[in-house]
Amino acid sequence: MNALFIGYGRMGSAIGEAWISANLVSSITAIDPHLQTSTQVSVFASMEDVPETPFDIIVVAVKPAYACEVLAALPDTLCRGAVVISVAAGVTKLNLEQALGKRAPVVRAMPNTPVLVSKGCTGLYADEALNEEKIALVTRLFSAVGMACWVEREELLNAVTAISGSGPAYYHLFSEALASAGIALGLKPEIANALAAQTALGAASLQTQPRAEFAALRAAVTSPNGTTAAAISVFEQDRALRALVDAATEAAHRRSQELSLES
Repeated sequence: MNALFIGYGRMGSAIGEAWISANLVSSITAIDPHLQTSTQVSVFASMEDVPETPFDIIVVAVKPAYACEVLAALPDTLCRGAVVISVAAGVTKLNLEQALGKRAPVVRAMPNTPVLVSKGCTGLYADEALNEEKIALVTRLFSAVGMACWVEREELLNAVTAISGSGPAYYHLFSEALASAGIALGLKPEIANALAAQTALGAASLQTQPRAEFAALRAAVTSPNGTTAAAISVFEQDRALRALVDAATEAAHRRSQELSLES
């Protein structure tokens, strides 16, 4: 299976290299004027330089403002028989299809930055134009960089964006705050940072175990009248933490909707 990447920056190359490592693709061609020569991919500076042979998968990994422009310029010979996957945030499937001229089925993908270490989450959407075989193929591809899940309505990608797309930044912010609190309590910065990061890693590993329940995991750490209970009571006072999370994700969701309307 041959894949074409239009744009091969951090996100595109992370996905492409994972596909190569998992033997999911036989070759990758990348169009990126800023990319140096690579031993793993065939690199071209522009669309006009790419040999006119069909591709099975075409990944649009450019900045959202350029996604429709590059699809409109895609030659028929390159996209004939391909599935086009867009990771351009906020660009609607309708706009992508109109730019492409409906010459190939389009999938919208919303990966997050942990795909860089193959621990990502990717929300996927396609309509009935994509058959079960192609759905299974796209699922396999994005499972190679973490977890892949399909949503039944395109607007739900805005919710995916608010939870997992932007979510890594929320966890980074909490870790930043936790490390700062450790420093305030007298720990050296390198120790406080390491404790916060390793604690996040350990907690996430427990959360992703089969049949794990977040509330049960929390309760298992929270002995009555203990140190954890004292901290949790502050977080839960007047639903303070939960209210902040609700407000933050609602703001991210609203902005994602706005970006979709602007595309």
